[in-house]
Amino acid sequence: MTEISKNYINNQIDMEWLELILEAKKIGLSYDQIQSFLQQGGTSEK
Repeated sequence: MTEISKNYINNQIDMEWLELILEAKKIGLSYDQIQSFLQQGGTSEK
């Protein structure tokens, strides 16, 4: 894989993470709630 291809993929992943975090903030989740969710492997307790 070329360096340009690697950069493109990394930028796409970064943008997807950014979109997910912004969406979580939009629905009212705090930074700590987002971090906790990710540390739990994406499972949520209700």
